[in-house]
Amino acid sequence: MTKKAAIYTVGRQLNDGDMYIFSVFDLEPAGLLIRAYCATTSKEITTAPSESEIESAALTRSQTHLASLAASYDLVSKGGIQFLESNIPGINAPKATIQGEGVRQFIAGTKAGDETLPELLTTALAELCKEKPSGLD
Repeated sequence: MTKKAAIYTVGRQLNDGDMYIFSVFDLEPAGLLIRAYCATTSKEITTAPSESEIESAALTRSQTHLASLAASYDLVSKGGIQFLESNIPGINAPKATIQGEGVRQFIAGTKAGDETLPELLTTALAELCKEKPSGLD
């Protein structure tokens, strides 16, 4: 099995202050694979914008567009896990798959209007308990 070479590579500093080496791999027709390797911690984060996301963002595989794509990514934390997220419209935000204590942190930090999700649920359930549902005689 042969290894694929990156079609674009660049080094840049992300919002955590560390330097990352971005490597973009062509997975046509599926899309692109973007790997960010942190030079200081040896941590590696990947993301894979699909072909439809690339088309929606009006990007091609030209060096200019790949440079813009790599420059658009920064780190975001969801449920205690770091992800790469692009600021280019059309490239979807990453979806968090969390487990254990991360679930509790994610739910506690989720906003629902002006309050957190647990606060909203507590208020809603308290209001429901005030009224006796029909059919429970």
